[in-house]
Amino acid sequence: MKNYVKTKAIVSERDEDICVGIFRNIMRERHALYQMAGEVAGQVGLHAAELNVVDILGKFGPMSMGRLASETFISAANTTNTVKKLEQSSLVKRKRSDISARQVMVSLTAKGRAVFRKSFPRILAEAHEHLTGQLTRAEMAKLAAILSKLAS
Repeated sequence: MKNYVKTKAIVSERDEDICVGIFRNIMRERHALYQMAGEVAGQVGLHAAELNVVDILGKFGPMSMGRLASETFISAANTTNTVKKLEQSSLVKRKRSDISARQVMVSLTAKGRAVFRKSFPRILAEAHEHLTGQLTRAEMAKLAAILSKLAS
């Protein structure tokens, strides 16, 4: 596809088309999955970012705020705000680490674990249905490997 606005490309036109196609398709798929998560989040009275935190803590257990930000792909400032909202809803609790007074640990409350048990199977089922509706199991495994390689 030719660019409407001319640029000095540092890659071939073919490589540009491939790179732009990969980027746009990954963003399109991210959007579809985020919408799916948002619908499930709405069913339990949360926003997608809030449910993301609940799901990460439910899957991996208590963790530091820094690790939580890294695992949820949310900035540190937004992680703090999201955790505050979840704490006000009694879904998570924060506690200073026994190892370092500077480190804050976050964990789910009993109410948060209940939300996780309700929401995680729904998100997983919808994501599985979405992916298996378009890909074979072998293609899913290959895609997972490729994305893992890109993310490392």
